Amino acid sequence: MNTQPDQERLNTQANQPQEPIQNKSPFLDLESSGDSLEDGRVTNLYFQRFRMMDLSFFVFNLIGTGLTVIALELIHYDQQKEARLVILWVIFISNLILMGLAVVRNQAKIKWRESKGDVYSGFTKEHVELLMEIIIIVASPLPFLDDISFYFTNDFVDGDVYYYANELLCLTLAFRVIFFIRTTLLNSYWHSNRTDRVCSLYASQADYMFTIKSLMRNQPFTVNYSAMILLIFVFGYCLRICESPLNRIDISSNDFSSYANSMWCVIVTSTTLGYGDYYTRTLLGRIVMSVVCILGNFVVSSMIVIITNESYLTTLENKVVILIDRLSLKKQMQQEAAMIITIFGRMHYAKRHLDLSEEEFTDMSKKMKKYAIQLKLTTRKYVAARALGSQLEEINSGFNSLKENLKQTSQLQEELIKANENLIYKIDNK
Repeated sequence: MNTQPDQERLNTQANQPQEPIQNKSPFLDLESSGDSLEDGRVTNLYFQRFRMMDLSFFVFNLIGTGLTVIALELIHYDQQKEARLVILWVIFISNLILMGLAVVRNQAKIKWRESKGDVYSGFTKEHVELLMEIIIIVASPLPFLDDISFYFTNDFVDGDVYYYANELLCLTLAFRVIFFIRTTLLNSYWHSNRTDRVCSLYASQADYMFTIKSLMRNQPFTVNYSAMILLIFVFGYCLRICESPLNRIDISSNDFSSYANSMWCVIVTSTTLGYGDYYTRTLLGRIVMSVVCILGNFVVSSMIVIITNESYLTTLENKVVILIDRLSLKKQMQQEAAMIITIFGRMHYAKRHLDLSEEEFTDMSKKMKKYAIQLKLTTRKYVAARALGSQLEEINSGFNSLKENLKQTSQLQEELIKANENLIYKIDNK
């Protein structure tokens, strides 16, 4: 075989100057994309500013919510008008501050996202969220509406009934609860600047839904019970407001002026019990209870799913159960075998010494047969449990061997890469 021409061609190619390899993939072009990579310290600083603005928003929202609850009691019973007006003016001023903080918070969020490379132009989702926040803040009890009422008729009572304007505006507190939930999620471990970077590596979005999913995975009972408690308190509050016109006239039945009765009605409705001892009689009250029915079904069903999932054994727990079951069956086999040997010994001794009557001998034979059948069944259970444990051990050993094979393949691949690099180096130096 003549290999001279092939050898000459290889030498010629080796002596030719090598062109540098150009990376045509934009994902691997570090020089062109180096400016677009985020600086973790800078983005974390912007995120901390955004979180600080959100906490400031949370504080003023909490103040406004507490004052609104106090004002509602004074509005409902039409008491202490001067004190009520003072509280309404304080609520009005705090809401102005809250709107300013909402704008600053939104700008801090946009700055944080821009530091991570996001580009904002025009009317974006953040601007829609800001507009919705301002609408919820503005729709609060106002001192200018203290004497305004809305009258309507109801089939359950005679005459006209009425809502106070500020009483209806107090219903917006149900939407303000969303702000509290948002701040809680933002300050959790699963919503941070680091989480956002990790999610971007895996083509995921570190939004509030991701945080809720993470909390549901790690703390399912806490999340579910918190949702149930919020459902009871928030909608019990709303139901009390919606039924207040009838409570001012007739409290002999369906007394929703009591907060406890309102919460009891929400509990009974959300769990689909429906005793019927308390029921809504106004249009707004029925709308609120319709929402409670839908949300209550979600919360109760998710609770059932969580309890079902938590009742399953993990792989290690399953191994422990199988091992304990095998030990228990083994002990039971020993006890049953000991009983058979004892009865057989007594029968043999009595037969030699003629201490037993025929009836007693027959009873002992039946008892020994009974223990023999039990021993046979227990032995079968023990063999089945042992086989199940062996199957699990075989599966685990199979996974371990597969892991070892992958490790060996990876080492062999690294050796081949080094060998190729050495070969290329030798060719270049000839």
